[in-house]
Amino acid sequence: MELTLYSALALSAPFNTLVRHWQDAHPETQLTFRWHPSTIIEKKLNAGEQADVVIATVETLDRLIESGLAAKDDRIEVVDSPIGIAVLAGTPHPDISTRERLINTLLAARSVSWSEAGASGVWFSHLLKQFNIDAELRARGTVIPAGFTAEQLVNGHADLAVQQLSELLMVSGIEIVGALPPETQQPVSISASVLNKTTHSEPAREFLAWLKTPQVTDIFSQFGLVRRD
Repeated sequence: MELTLYSALALSAPFNTLVRHWQDAHPETQLTFRWHPSTIIEKKLNAGEQADVVIATVETLDRLIESGLAAKDDRIEVVDSPIGIAVLAGTPHPDISTRERLINTLLAARSVSWSEAGASGVWFSHLLKQFNIDAELRARGTVIPAGFTAEQLVNGHADLAVQQLSELLMVSGIEIVGALPPETQQPVSISASVLNKTTHSEPAREFLAWLKTPQVTDIFSQFGLVRRD
């Protein structure tokens, strides 16, 4: 049997490991992931695409439940995913320890990469306006519609990448500078539920229960993801 899951990109790195653990324990149930930013997941499900489980931002899942696409009673909270900054491996790590130092680092960068579709990019765009540097950063920014922003470090298009830490870690050849400072941080909160049109509701619920086990929580934590209860 196959379970199809639409999942936010933030979980793709830990699931490189977790899928093997699931398959070892549940050889009869194959997992097929469709990785997208939550905004795109919502559009696809609203357009009628079918799946068994959705893992997305809290706000996205709220709307999917309200529209009747996801099951309210099966909802679980999964993780909080901090936003951070990465640089190309071997290059200096700038100071982002405070709000002012973060602003100075952003202004000093040749180009900063972020994704407009992802929850981290939405928050970062809000920060740029709050910092009053939006126009300047956009004029020389490397803004991608979706995907992994750290790829823009490797291809030379940017020298800072902003995204959830777990997404930055999906790209080889980069180094994490750190999470955004507390006064500018807005972790992306991830929830999950069974989709109402699934024909595999019991295996889907079993998968959601597995997401809350200590084994899964421990692997999430290795990627900067904090269990959400």
